[in-house]
Amino acid sequence: MRLENNTRNAITALQYENGKQLDIDSFKQVLDSYNITTIDYNDITIYKSSGENIDSPIGNESGFDGAAIHHYNEEKGINDVYYIFRGTEVDLEAAEDVAYDMVGVVAGVSTAQIRHAQRFYKTVESDIAKKTNGDEITRYGDGHSLGGHLIVSVALIEKNFDDVRGLNDAPVNLRQLASLDSDFVDYLESATDILDISDIPEEGLVLLARNFYAAEANTISHTRVKGEPLYAQSIPYTFYPGATIHYLGDMETPEFPDVLTPRTPWPGLTEVFSRPPTFGTFVSLGLGINADLDRVAYNANINHLLQFITIIGEEMTVAELSELIGTAKDNPWAALSGMPESVKERLKEEVGLGHIVGGLWALKNTAVYEKVLAVINAKEQFDLHSIQALIELYDQPGQQRVTYRLEPGTGTHILVDED
Repeated sequence: MRLENNTRNAITALQYENGKQLDIDSFKQVLDSYNITTIDYNDITIYKSSGENIDSPIGNESGFDGAAIHHYNEEKGINDVYYIFRGTEVDLEAAEDVAYDMVGVVAGVSTAQIRHAQRFYKTVESDIAKKTNGDEITRYGDGHSLGGHLIVSVALIEKNFDDVRGLNDAPVNLRQLASLDSDFVDYLESATDILDISDIPEEGLVLLARNFYAAEANTISHTRVKGEPLYAQSIPYTFYPGATIHYLGDMETPEFPDVLTPRTPWPGLTEVFSRPPTFGTFVSLGLGINADLDRVAYNANINHLLQFITIIGEEMTVAELSELIGTAKDNPWAALSGMPESVKERLKEEVGLGHIVGGLWALKNTAVYEKVLAVINAKEQFDLHSIQALIELYDQPGQQRVTYRLEPGTGTHILVDED
C-alpha cells in the first residue's frame, strides 16, 4: 500500500532528534493522525542507521542518519520499502552535518555521507532480499534539506527507485556523482573526450547529467516552500534532477538572496561588469563602460571561500573537520593552530595572501554590504525552510500547489496547470 505524500512528510519529520524518534509507536501515531487503519503492524520492519535491525551502526563518523520502513505481506503482494534520510542538525558539539554541508554539498570533495547512505541502503536491501526470497521491491525515498540531497544522490547512483521526493532539499553535486558513479564518468568521457569534469563548462555538464539520468529523474520530484533560502543558492557544479518542482505557500514571496553571487548584471554584460551600485567603487574603462570593482571583489571573496573549503575538504575527513569546528566554537585560535600542516601549506601555496586581502576588502565592499542587508531583510524566510513549515502548508485545506515541469532537453522549468 503506497503511503500518501502528506503521510510521508510527517514520517520524514520523525527523523529529527528534537522530534519524536522514528519507531513503531511513532510511526503508528502518524498513520493514525491521517486515518490510516488498514496496515497490520506485524508486517512492518524499521531499520535505522543507528543500529536497529542492522549488524552495526552506520554513519557515526560522517553524521549520516537514515531509516527504512519495510512493509511486507506476501499474501497481499506488498513489498514496499521507504528510505528516509535526515537533514542537517546544527550542533557545533557534533558538527558532522555542518562539516559535510561545506565539503560535500558545497565543495563536492567529500562523499562521506553519500557512501554511508549507500552502505545503509545495501544493508537493508540485503536483509529484505533474504526475507522475501528476492520478490520485486517497490522503493520510495524521502529526505528534507541535506536528507534530500542524500536520497536523490543515492537514487541516481542506484537507478532502481520508483518514487523519490526532496523536501526543501539541497542539490546534488556533479563532482560527487563523478566520484561515485563510474557509468556517469564513462558517459561523460564518451560524450566529450574530456577526462576531468572541471574542464567541461558547467552549463554543458548539467545538460549532460540531465540526459544521462533522464530515466531516474522521471521518478524524482522536489517539494519546496516558495522563498525558502536553500533553493536560491547558486552552488557550483550542483543541480536539481527531476521532472517537477511542487511549490507551496505564497507565490508572491520573493526568492531568497543568493549569497554566492553579487548583484545582478545588466543584460548582455559579462560577470565583470554590472549596473552601478547604489554607492561603491568603480573605474572607467572608456566608451562609457564602468567596471564595478566591488562586484569583482565580491566574486574574489566567494572564490577564496570556496577554494578554502575545497582544500580542507580534500585534506581532512568529515570527522576531523567536525572536531575542528567544535574547537573553534570555544577557541578559534586553537582551531587554526590545530589545522593539519598539509592544509596550511596548501592554503599558503594555492590561496596565498589573497584570502586575507580579500577578507579585508570585504569590510569596505558595498556589494557585501548590500548582500548582508538583503539577507537581513529576508530573515523571516529562514523559517520557510523547516520541515514543519512545509508540513503545515502541505496539510493546509485548500492549499493550491504550483507545479513547474522540466522542459525536455534543458534546465528550464515551465509553469503548468496541475489539472
